[in-house]
Amino acid sequence: MMRSSRCGGLAVTVVALAGWLTATSARADDPAVAQGKQLYTKYCASCHGPDGKGGGPVGAMLTPKASDLTVIAKKNGGTFPFYEVMQMIDGRGPSGQQENASLPGLPKAHGEAGMPVWGEIFSRQELSKGSSLDLQLQATGKIMMITEYLQSIQAK
Repeated sequence: MMRSSRCGGLAVTVVALAGWLTATSARADDPAVAQGKQLYTKYCASCHGPDGKGGGPVGAMLTPKASDLTVIAKKNGGTFPFYEVMQMIDGRGPSGQQENASLPGLPKAHGEAGMPVWGEIFSRQELSKGSSLDLQLQATGKIMMITEYLQSIQAK
């Protein structure tokens, strides 16, 4: 009984945090954007480049080339698909594994060999720090902050 209460409360917290992140404008001075930029630099820039345009040193060697992450909103009718981008970065869900599941402007299947499944990697990193629920929340938080940063660098 206590476990389901805890899980329910945590789920509400995650949903509220996702709503808050989506509702806030992606500003460079926003702490979530700043943390997301640090995570992006560490995990994504080698392929997608420091500016997100796909020109990272590893990305140039990939086939297909690393995606330009600054045009996701532009290629999606001017709307940044926050939750869908999170799913693509996570890569563990069905939409991250299906070849045709990408929205315009998003890379195909992060779960393929060319793109790491970051949700799984982040979860493994957190494994020694707490329970499975805690590690899932930590992994989701990292993905949310990277997504917040990507939203902040969209071309106008």
